[in-house]
This record gives sequence, structure tokens and C-alpha cells, in this order.
Amino acid sequence: MSSRKFWKLGVVAALVSALSACGSSSGSGAVRVRLVDAPGDYQALDLEVRRVEIHADGGDWIVLGTPDAQVDLLSLTGGVSATLVDGATIPAGRYTQLRLVLGPRNTVTLADGSVHDLTVPSGQQSGVKLTVNFEVAPNTTRDVVVDLDAHRSVFVHETGASEKFILRPTVRAVDVLATGAVEGKLTDAASGAGLPGVLVTAQALSATGQPSIVRAALTGADGTYVLDLLDAGGTYYVVSQPVVGAAAYAPRASGAIAITGPTAVVAWDAAFEQASQVGTLSGGISPAASVSQADEVEVRQSLDAGGSPRELIVRTAPGAVAGGVESYSVSSLPAAAYTVLASRRTVDADGNETVTVSAPVSASVPAAGTATADLVLP
Repeated sequence: MSSRKFWKLGVVAALVSALSACGSSSGSGAVRVRLVDAPGDYQALDLEVRRVEIHADGGDWIVLGTPDAQVDLLSLTGGVSATLVDGATIPAGRYTQLRLVLGPRNTVTLADGSVHDLTVPSGQQSGVKLTVNFEVAPNTTRDVVVDLDAHRSVFVHETGASEKFILRPTVRAVDVLATGAVEGKLTDAASGAGLPGVLVTAQALSATGQPSIVRAALTGADGTYVLDLLDAGGTYYVVSQPVVGAAAYAPRASGAIAITGPTAVVAWDAAFEQASQVGTLSGGISPAASVSQADEVEVRQSLDAGGSPRELIVRTAPGAVAGGVESYSVSSLPAAAYTVLASRRTVDADGNETVTVSAPVSASVPAAGTATADLVLP
């Protein structure tokens, strides 16, 4: 039997970010890479990781390790992490790219227990590439965590009677020593009971006010959550639109939360009102994505964020292609007005990624009905 190690590792995306190293000075330093994962909608997401490499600024690719490991990206949640590269020695300097070279044994296990092959475009040739920007000083070790958001990384392309599952990793990497966290508890406003299994996100705003999800977590059985690995010096909004069984709740957002320094932990608790009227938002996406592309739909809403209105992401959904036609659907939304848009990530033969975004479309979700919002990508 092969001596290949089988690890329960958590995030391919995080992997790439975490491994960014630095500088052009003499001497050597080291990089330690750990994996974590955001919650996903699957039982397992297994990747065959054969080699991890990093690219020096103005230099060549350097092999950090050859773990030859089968990794379950969904096993590293709730504070659990796993080490993929432990103290690899590299020249001091700045590093700008990381890549994960995969083998052919990649699968996703759905909620019903069925196992499907997982296609990773360019993963076995040029590798899954991530852009990084990290400095490694002489005689130091960087401890970096790579975070893969499995919920937002798997897409379905159906041709005829068969379905093809595509991995398009949504990833980020952080220096552990320069991060903080937000933690708290989500409750039902009427009963005071904790809301279990609820998706909660930390979002950042661009200079033009566009929101993006930085970190995601699920609440525990008592409604508590931790959003860790937030870059120190950043400002975040915590957002959730709880759905617990048949009950859907109106979304809420925190005010601006500043992570003032490393190891800073900020508390935000919130009580949610159950929505009396809910509906569905769905539509088409055109042109349909190819197997080298993956689309994500964002449902946004203007929320009271600490006394000021902010347009934030309430829910996300992947696009799904069937018979050459692409669509999306988001259920259990409170009846209200929303803005919806799609972003498309395209990977070329060299593993390089480009992103395009559709024009936003306004939609009003009716009670017990469905609103249609078709999205067009350039």
C-alpha cells in the first residue's frame, strides 16, 4: 500500500495566501503554512495535493513541500487547523505567487452521501495559483494561514444526464500574528434562544463602498460564532440573514468594527426578528459559464449598520449550468427590495484568473412568491 499520507486539511484557498514570503536580501528564512476552511454545503471536499510551490519576486518557483496528501477541506472549521508545510527554508525576500499542484483524485461528497469527481481546471498542469505579497526576513519564520471558502468554491455544470462539479477556489492568506477576531451570539428576538447553524460573515467595503466577504463561519448549537483571521487595521461589518429550519429571519448588520491591532477581539451580539413573509429570488445568467469559469451571485440589501445605511451582502449563491443554460436561485428571503449581481472568475491555461462583474439589477421579492432577476455578464 502506498505510504501517501491522508490528512484532514481545511482550505485550499487559504493555502495559497498563507505562503507568500518576502524580500531580496541575503540569508534565509522559513514559512509554516496552516490550513483552515469556511463552512460548506457538502459532507466532504477531498483534494489530492502533490506539491506546494512559491514564486520569488523577480525570481523562480521554489518547492515548499511535496505532501502527496489527500486533504478534506471541510474538516478544518471551528478553530481546527492542519499543517501542510512546516518551516520550509527559503531565501529571504519577497514572494508574489503561490501554487498548489494537484493529482487526479479530487472528489466532492454531497449532502446525500453521493461522491462525485471534482474537476480542477489547470490544477494538475500549472497548479491552482494564488497571488500573495509577503516578506520573509532572514532568520525568521512566517506562520501563515490559508483560508478556503468551500461554500463559494464549488460549481455545477450539467451536460445531458451528467453533472460536472468544478472547483474554483475562493481563497485568502493571512499572517496569523497580524490578525484579530469578532465573536458573539445570534439569538431569536422573541424567545432569546440561540440560533444554531447560521451563516455569519465579516465584510469589508472598498473605497467605492462595494462589499466583499472576507471571512465566514457557522454559529454553534447555542448561537455563538467566531470570525477570526481578520487583518489588523481593517474595518469590518458582521452580517447575517439567519435561516433555521423553516424559519427565516430579517437580516441584520453590525456597525463598523475596527480591528485595532493583532490579537484584538471585538464582541457583537444580535437578536433577529423572524420574517412573517418570505419568497424566492431566481433568474438566468448569460452567457452561460464554460468549464473554465465559475459564477457567484450576490444578493445585497441596504441595512442599518450602526446608525448609517450600508449596502451589504445578505446571501450568495453559485450559478449552475444545465443543458447550456445557466441559472441561480435563492430561497427563504424576507419579502423586500434587493439588488442582485453576478461575478465571473475565468482561469486560463496557465492558471491565471480574471474577474468580470455584471450590472446590478433591482428586484422585489414577494411574499410566498418568486422574483426574477436575469443577469448579463460582459
